[in-house]
Amino acid sequence: MATSDELVDIERWFVRRGVPHFIDDYAAGTDVWTRALPLMIAAYVLGGFRALDIYSWSLAKNLLASAMIIAVLLVGWAIANLVLRRPLSSHPTEVGNAELAAFVIGPSVPSLIFTQYGDALAAFATGVGVLVVVYFATSYAVVPMLHWALERCVTQLRLMVNLIVRALPLLLLFTTFLFVNADVWAVAGPLDGPAYWMTLAIFFGLGVLFVLSRVPPLMRDLASFPSWSEVGAILVDTPAAALPIPTEGDPEPHPLRLRERLNVGLLMLFSQALQITLVVLLLAVFFVVFGFLAISESTTAQWTSLPDMRIYASWHLGERTLVLTEPLLRIAGFLGAFSGMYFTVVLATDATYRDEFAEDVRPEVHRLFAVRLAYDWALGRSDRRALG
Repeated sequence: MATSDELVDIERWFVRRGVPHFIDDYAAGTDVWTRALPLMIAAYVLGGFRALDIYSWSLAKNLLASAMIIAVLLVGWAIANLVLRRPLSSHPTEVGNAELAAFVIGPSVPSLIFTQYGDALAAFATGVGVLVVVYFATSYAVVPMLHWALERCVTQLRLMVNLIVRALPLLLLFTTFLFVNADVWAVAGPLDGPAYWMTLAIFFGLGVLFVLSRVPPLMRDLASFPSWSEVGAILVDTPAAALPIPTEGDPEPHPLRLRERLNVGLLMLFSQALQITLVVLLLAVFFVVFGFLAISESTTAQWTSLPDMRIYASWHLGERTLVLTEPLLRIAGFLGAFSGMYFTVVLATDATYRDEFAEDVRPEVHRLFAVRLAYDWALGRSDRRALG
């Protein structure tokens, strides 16, 4: 059996590579919320300061209110520790429902004291939103996952350049035709606020679905091993290299739990998402520059039918006035997001890219599954893993 230090090293290795859900008995109370506690404390204090009124109150009143807010938050912390029978100023080693409830309700109390019921409701809603974001980002190790994806982008740079050279001419021809189309400006130019961002989210969601459609078959292939000897060879240079695993026989593939499948899927999704984001940004910048040079203010007003529009910058070039308008930025973002979806379809249907992407990602993800298999064997719990 492996020592506890060896298992801890492997679990830290999982976290650094963005797959913390490979850890056995991975729990929110001890593994997620506790790691995010400093961020949660900062959000807790900032939420309480929502009760301040910088512009309407005097400096003395704001300072007095700040002292009261800090006092209320500290008292709330102490009460939570008292209820849980811990020292009043202790640092929680496990975050449960009581601490989460205090985090959400506590920042609303100062606003209620000052009869600012709208701010109290906003502080409560913000607390819930922060908890959702913190749980997702910490539970799935988004920062290490992003670091892994950036490394993959660097190694795939040559592949990306080759693919862009193949796909970009047709993509630019198609999208440039749309860019100088008055109907596109009439539809996307006046879009504003939530409607605009929801429209971009549709393109993003469709692109994600195309990428995810490729993940399950690749994941099933990478999670299987023909022999224990191959597993041992893959474990070299990993914390699991010294684990006592069989040297003969065929390892039986163990079904991934739902959270593990989601974790690996996100890891593979991040790698492609960064590449697609790079293409989207390049195309959006191209449309901004092209529109700044080619689309006049009068043409923009005619195509969008807007009575007035915001102009962010203007520049006189000869007898022509170049303008950077708000509709131009909206159109650039709209066509950039649309181009990103189109480029994602190219990635999903281009056989050459699929093979090269698999060859680049395969060794890394295959090694993750090999370490998981050895980790399960060392714990003696591999047969008790269930799909769920």
